[in-house]
Amino acid sequence: MDVEPLALLPLFGLSTVIAFTVGVIAWRRRHVAPLLGSLAVVSMAIAEWSLISGILTQVEVGMTRHILATLAFVGVCLVPAGFFVVSQAMVNRAWRLPRRTALLLAIEPMFVIVGGATNPWHHLFFLPGTGTRMAEGGPLIWVHIAYTYVLLMVAMVRVFSAWAWGPRSQRRLYGFTLLGAVPPFLGNLLNVMKVVQGVDLAPVGFCVSVVVIYFLLVRFPMYELVPVARQNVLDMIDDMIVTVDASGRILDLNPAADHLVRGLMPEPPARLTGLPLNDVLCDVTLSEGTEADRIYANYKDSGVDLNVRISSLRDDRDGHVGWAVVARDITALNEQRRELEQANVQLHGQRRELEQANARLHEQLRTIELLRADLAEQAVRDALTGLHNRRHLMEELARLAAECALQGRPLSVALLDVDHFKQVNDCYGHGAGDEVLVRVAGWLREAAGAVAGAVAARYGGEEFVLVLPGLDAVAAGARVEVLRARVAAEPVRAGGRPVPVTFSAGVACRTAGQSLEAGQTLGAGQGLEIGQGLEELLHAADEALYAAKRAGRNRVELAGGLSSPGVAA
Repeated sequence: MDVEPLALLPLFGLSTVIAFTVGVIAWRRRHVAPLLGSLAVVSMAIAEWSLISGILTQVEVGMTRHILATLAFVGVCLVPAGFFVVSQAMVNRAWRLPRRTALLLAIEPMFVIVGGATNPWHHLFFLPGTGTRMAEGGPLIWVHIAYTYVLLMVAMVRVFSAWAWGPRSQRRLYGFTLLGAVPPFLGNLLNVMKVVQGVDLAPVGFCVSVVVIYFLLVRFPMYELVPVARQNVLDMIDDMIVTVDASGRILDLNPAADHLVRGLMPEPPARLTGLPLNDVLCDVTLSEGTEADRIYANYKDSGVDLNVRISSLRDDRDGHVGWAVVARDITALNEQRRELEQANVQLHGQRRELEQANARLHEQLRTIELLRADLAEQAVRDALTGLHNRRHLMEELARLAAECALQGRPLSVALLDVDHFKQVNDCYGHGAGDEVLVRVAGWLREAAGAVAGAVAARYGGEEFVLVLPGLDAVAAGARVEVLRARVAAEPVRAGGRPVPVTFSAGVACRTAGQSLEAGQTLGAGQGLEIGQGLEELLHAADEALYAAKRAGRNRVELAGGLSSPGVAA
């Protein structure tokens, strides 16, 4: 059936514009994926083919038509080769056009172009003109057509295989690509079967195909369009991956699994596929639904630790088809874990040592603090009697005097002297004298404990001081009198012999209206002139003590010439 050439001119023009536009856009985006670069080349070849096919509809037979027909073969030959490359890149993202494949794909186009250009001399491509616009094909044109169909069929089979057995997420892509290949096949088939004569509709069909493919590229994300070949991924994985059929025999394994198994088996066979899993890897009872996650330490005395996970595989109908086995060499991981555990134990040991050292340090610091406090205490105490010494006495006396002055309370001081102490040393020895001083100090300590805030101290030699805050002269004298009577009634035993002990005492008192130092006042409005300071207070007690000695010893005298009640003669 002949078609009016002028009616097809707009169709070829539209096909040319569309293919050229797709080619330009795809070329600008070729950095996204190699597939787009290949698609751009195919689109440009279709545009060239459509353009020349449109021109040929308006050119009669002659040299011009011959030249145009020869140029058309550039696009005619590039389109099938381009679709072959596109199919490879679409199915395998990692695929790149090898140089050898490119050279092989270029052989046929060169022969076709040379054969078409020299056709007037051999007529192997086209027979001599018969008056029609489309000459009869010669033997070589049928070879070209067969080659083209084979190349396109290889590309379509590649896409069909990916559609049938590839990931579900990619099936829509592959399915639409297969549908997009129908128009050019129909157009070319109509020409070959001479249903349509005088015009080549194949470039229009290929234009539809390239538009469909580009639409798929825009419609789907690139990471879905161009998947990485799963086999390449499995080959790159370091973990051992084995697929096992329902009978428990190995179907496939990746290079890591092959390397590991051959390293563990003493005499591995040439092929591991087809062998029972339990003969190769691990002893596991495989049954439908078996799931396992096991660790094999020192697997078969190989020094290798393995972590083996077994998962059941099911088909689309949820039927059991086998198992997937993933094994990992965890020898280094276990070694690191053991080293970490050992390091952790060492750290815990070091921590305990540090804690013990810290505890010892704290104990030493506490001991040092106690020693420091003990030394400080010893510095203010008399070594023989254990009472505070004179320096501490003066500090405590000043503090108590200030408190009593602020609180409006009296402060009494008793100065005690052991009677005839030199005779005790001469008659009983210095050891007996020391024992007497210690016993007197003990009685004074007990007396001080009976009065809140009282202080007992050794003043020097056989003299002692008893500070009684809150007691006036009479009350203080009465307490000292009680102490005197007790001492006189309890002889001190020294060297197995009783040593009679008595003391004389003088008591002086600072009343509530007096200050610590002469000329100092207690506060505004009181207007009292202080007549006695601390030294004067002690001096008054000392004067009273001498008065007691002059009066015959073994008695208590109050400053100002008063005697304590019940004073012994």
